[in-house]
Amino acid sequence: MRISLHRIEQFIGLGVLIVLGTGCIIVLQPFLPALLWSTILSICTWPAFRWLEDRLNGRSTLAAAIMTAALALGLLVPLSILGGSVAENFSHFASRVLAVFENGPPPPPAWVGHLPIFGEELLKVWDGYAHDTARFIQSVSANLKPATAILFEVGSSIGHGILDLSLSVIVAFFFFRDGARGAVRLTVLIDKVAGARGRRLLDVAKQTMIGVVYGILGTALLQGALAAVGMRFAGVPGPLFLGLLTTIVALVPMGPPLVWVPVILWLLSLDHTTQAIFLIIWAIVVVFVVDNIIRPYFISLGSSLPLLLVYLGVVGGIVAFGFIGLFLGPTLLAVAYTIIREWTHSEELDEELTPAADI
Repeated sequence: MRISLHRIEQFIGLGVLIVLGTGCIIVLQPFLPALLWSTILSICTWPAFRWLEDRLNGRSTLAAAIMTAALALGLLVPLSILGGSVAENFSHFASRVLAVFENGPPPPPAWVGHLPIFGEELLKVWDGYAHDTARFIQSVSANLKPATAILFEVGSSIGHGILDLSLSVIVAFFFFRDGARGAVRLTVLIDKVAGARGRRLLDVAKQTMIGVVYGILGTALLQGALAAVGMRFAGVPGPLFLGLLTTIVALVPMGPPLVWVPVILWLLSLDHTTQAIFLIIWAIVVVFVVDNIIRPYFISLGSSLPLLLVYLGVVGGIVAFGFIGLFLGPTLLAVAYTIIREWTHSEELDEELTPAADI
């Protein structure tokens, strides 16, 4: 079988493209998280940039500079507030920890023993530590080294994340300024490679990313704000810090109870029953309304992906890729879901249009 010269040239060209693409990925690998963040930020705020560009009579450089400054303020101000809250509450937390180390934990409240399943065992262990400070200190010291390693790893990850986020804001300036021309070139490339279907998949990826930002990130911010308001009314110290913490854990399904439950238990341990009941009702209303009404509505605006796949994409993406997986996971699932749906739909149509074979 004879292979034409044109086909050989195509194979050589494809091989060169693969090698070139692999080399580019290797070179850009240290900056891939920042580039992905810049892409997400630019896509989700692109309508605002175009509106601003129109108001500035097409001066894209000035509009890009203003949008970049707005992104920097929008991202750095919450981080500054979070850092200030941590610093403000750290001394209080440290003094509490030192007091526990010096005097041992306080006696357990009576309601601990009435907790289902593990209440009696917890009461026994807590009461034993409360009456034997030396054993308590020995037990804590044995677990101090692993806890320190975990805290160091978490701190390192947070530091890398802040660095990537800062770099992504800078890169976003160029995405804003040159994004229109880049989008045209990308569309032409996708059209040559995959045709009309490729353009549809590109649009699916974009709309899914926007839907995840509005549906997951937007509702997480809303839950954090409502948590801060509720804890402020309940008289809980550090409501702003706890609200920001709620925003972070609300990015994953069933995350907010990780903040709500300890705070409510803390209020009950101080016999602040009224405030605890208020927070329980507030938390149930907030979680129900946001998770079951607001979040599905926002996600449905940007993506036709079923809500179950959105949640699976969020959790699986975070596990596989880190925080950036919050957006990559649902986007990849949305593209795959669209491809499978179009293929199966085409096969069903082919079966309907194909006449049955004679028997």
